[in-house]
Amino acid sequence: MPVEHLNITLPMDLKEALDKEVRREHTKRSTLIQKAVVLYLRVAGKTSLKELLRESYIEMAAEAKAVTRAFQTLDREALKYVD
Repeated sequence: MPVEHLNITLPMDLKEALDKEVRREHTKRSTLIQKAVVLYLRVAGKTSLKELLRESYIEMAAEAKAVTRAFQTLDREALKYVD
């Protein structure tokens, strides 16, 4: 896979925490940062998907209520013929 080199700026405390985790995992900074970015993108994608689903469910609920109201009269009429 092709790679591209990036220069990033981190606050000193974040850089120190990164270096501590790099030593703990016996890995490289770039590897850990790549993992972090992948994880972040997965979470961000799920969050936006959840939001889209939530909005869709709300919209569908409103439509379902409208359909229910539209058929209430017919339902009452039909129930007259049920034992």
